[in-house]
Amino acid sequence: MKLKNLACAMLVVLGLASCTAESDAFLYEVETSVSLEKTFNATCIDYQKRGNDDLNLDQLVPVSTEEALAILQVLRDHKNLTESNSVEAIEGAPGQTFLNISAEQCVDDCHTLELQLQMITYADDNSLFYKGSKTCAKASNYHWGLTGFGLTTNGADGTYKLECTSNLYFKVVEDVVKYIQVPVKLNGIYNPADHNVKFTYSF
Repeated sequence: MKLKNLACAMLVVLGLASCTAESDAFLYEVETSVSLEKTFNATCIDYQKRGNDDLNLDQLVPVSTEEALAILQVLRDHKNLTESNSVEAIEGAPGQTFLNISAEQCVDDCHTLELQLQMITYADDNSLFYKGSKTCAKASNYHWGLTGFGLTTNGADGTYKLECTSNLYFKVVEDVVKYIQVPVKLNGIYNPADHNVKFTYSF
């Protein structure tokens, strides 16, 4: 949908090409630990890697239940938070510019979550297209994937509101290997004037 004259209709993207639970992997809920379930609404999923699988959960560095809880508690507490924002502009056809926008949050100097937006601008009428989005965790022992994305106008100031659903995934090893899925709600603001993105998340 074309975003023009600072007006935007709701965009919902399901089944994103990367960092998404809607891949060819086979997932379903099984028994999980009480502590993860009660504190973070975690579910244990049966994961079977298939050919076109963007999750790659089998490649995660395994953690214990206690280690997964510790990581989630640090992310939830949001202590020692630092934020950064970057924009890469790539020229396309005459008057067309592709924008790769990255917003990062680093918690406690050790856990970095990144939200990426892909937009297209046109110089002739100053219009703006939404192209895509994804989330990534810069870690080897958990994965962050979008399951849904929404972008709507945010009033007269010309900004847009982001509302996303996502999951964190862990490969937990105790007596057996379990794959844990933790729902994460993401909210943010995108400002097309400077292409700045701010976001926060909650469990």
